Amino acid sequence: MKKQYQRLPSLAIGPHYRRLNYVRYADDFLLGFVGTKAEAEEIKQQLGDFLRDELKLELSQAKTLITHARSEAAKFLGYEVTVLHEDSQQTPSSNTGVSRRSLNGVIGLRVPYDVIEEKRKRYMRGKKAIQRAELLGHSDYAIIVTYQLEFRGIANYYRLAYNLTKLAKLKWVMDISLIKTLAAKHKTTAHSIRKKHRKTIVVEDKEYIVLQASIPRKEKEPLVATWGGVSLVWDIKATIKEQPPKLYGGRTELEARLLAGTCEYCGSQEDVEVHHVRAMKHLHEYPGRPKPEWVKRMIAFKRKTMPLCRTCHEDVHAGRPMRRHMIEIKEVNAIRKEAMTAVLESRVL
Repeated sequence: MKKQYQRLPSLAIGPHYRRLNYVRYADDFLLGFVGTKAEAEEIKQQLGDFLRDELKLELSQAKTLITHARSEAAKFLGYEVTVLHEDSQQTPSSNTGVSRRSLNGVIGLRVPYDVIEEKRKRYMRGKKAIQRAELLGHSDYAIIVTYQLEFRGIANYYRLAYNLTKLAKLKWVMDISLIKTLAAKHKTTAHSIRKKHRKTIVVEDKEYIVLQASIPRKEKEPLVATWGGVSLVWDIKATIKEQPPKLYGGRTELEARLLAGTCEYCGSQEDVEVHHVRAMKHLHEYPGRPKPEWVKRMIAFKRKTMPLCRTCHEDVHAGRPMRRHMIEIKEVNAIRKEAMTAVLESRVL
């Protein structure tokens, strides 16, 4: 009898019951509809007519699909959206103590399989993980930071996916690629690289075996780059975090600027962060109004990165006038030269 009643729906929905939910982000939208497929087709037709007649837009027939939530998945913002169904997943009621099917009918988000495979291709040739030749000129610190930021960004974005552990396949490939990149840089073996950089850290009361590279600083905590320590535990209530500022630069230059720990706009040494633009061409996109002084400075240095203190960084992202006075370029050059000299001397020693 228990097996029989578990096959019955917990709610009796009449034949005339309908429900329509709608969510939109930019030009992507998703409709959740309880009803017949014929009515779903009619809604799609009405949407197409409205976009064409009122907004002069065309509804993409290739991307606007009708899928059954139980047997198929709808794609939205990189996730696959489906309805979960598992009779064996039961939770005792707090009032009656009777077990109920707590998972059935719940919306589930998951990482698409093709996304994982596409991400893996960047670090593979054929069926093997390979080194990234474009990073061989960078320091160990910069290489490890690059891999960590890329994986952490993906893991944080898909934190809401119940199959988040599938990203372990991507992490495994990235781990081998990172080891091979460091081994090629130092012309040594993967075993020696693991032995040199292997550390054990604790994150949220859980131990992780990671790879670390550190750079000592005078009178400050060392710069530490860590590969690993990113949890793959599903959290449906997680807030999607933006990726931290990306670090780019040639060879030792960015490393030296970080070691200097000085804002290249106002000269402050408090809470220095790295501001990054995706491409130099974006610095010239200020039609009809003068370029801010920080933009002119990045153009003058021909760099996509600029260390800024917390105050200046907030002003840049808010698009408001800078609250602090800008130092001269010659002062910035002097700071850079001193930091670069310190880095080169430390490497010789």
